[in-house]
Amino acid sequence: MKHKPEISVITASYNRGRYLEKLIKSLSSQTFKNFEWIIGNDGSNDNTDQIIKNKKNKLKFNITYIRSTHRIGKAKMDNLLFERIKGKYVIYIGSADVFTSNALEHMLKLIKKIPRNKSKQFAGVIAQSVDRNGISQTFHPNKVPDKELTLIFEDYIEYIKGDDSVLEFSSNYDNKKYLEVDFVINESSMLSKVYLGKYFLISPKTVKIMYRPSDSTSFGKKMRYTRGSAHCIAEVEKFNKFVRYPFFKKIRLIINYWRYCFHGDISFVKAKQMWQVTNKSYLPILLYPLSFLICLRDNLLRKVEKTHIIFDQNIKKYKISIETFEMSKTYHQ
Repeated sequence: MKHKPEISVITASYNRGRYLEKLIKSLSSQTFKNFEWIIGNDGSNDNTDQIIKNKKNKLKFNITYIRSTHRIGKAKMDNLLFERIKGKYVIYIGSADVFTSNALEHMLKLIKKIPRNKSKQFAGVIAQSVDRNGISQTFHPNKVPDKELTLIFEDYIEYIKGDDSVLEFSSNYDNKKYLEVDFVINESSMLSKVYLGKYFLISPKTVKIMYRPSDSTSFGKKMRYTRGSAHCIAEVEKFNKFVRYPFFKKIRLIINYWRYCFHGDISFVKAKQMWQVTNKSYLPILLYPLSFLICLRDNLLRKVEKTHIIFDQNIKKYKISIETFEMSKTYHQ
């Protein structure tokens, strides 16, 4: 495929070799063929590298394979993936998920329904993801649309439950990056700004099935990625949004912010400067002593894993290799 792919499919993977073959099979079965796959191996110590290299000559689509010598985290790996996008459109799929066979075809038809003279008003299109039991992971049970609809992002977030499938304009990510402060930072830290004031065309059709493993970054009893969580709150929860929250939601948000900052080793002075709310309201200062006591309790219960410390160590010594597997040749970079 020497011409430019229409769609770039991107995946960041960390120790998900046991799921990758299902994902690759779902990509190979796509009814729409003009796409590339950009896969990032985030320092995995399982069989991810072997799987990618064993499959490279058997696939009918091009692969860009980015491999890090050390774990650098999803935020930084996603930024590296963004830099390699060639398609007009981009869609993300997790390494433990699979597409339905007509997923890309459906999403492409959907995005081409957007009138050209209104394309700058749209971020892209959204379809549904379900778990292995067919339960929507995208929409709240009483918010599943029964037909296609157009919503501005600020209204769409009232519908969303969690993980959706988004085919969007690659230009959304021109000069955009996630903050690289921990292995993980919530996607809303950047996407809430990328999508602000933009529309989506939304379809109720299921295009992705999620096989989320028990060791997913979204799960776990310990507090991880706390520095990333603190920065996310500072980026997303602006003061004009915060003041509209119910009182107890404000309390919970403030306490969690202080907890994330404390466990993320962010100093009080820096934490106060980072967030609009701590600069414009006295409530966070009043709640700091209570938050500090809860932090001590977290430590006594051994609930905290300081992932940012390992992140800081790895980010100083990692090396990246990039290989491009085309159907007839391979490039090393």
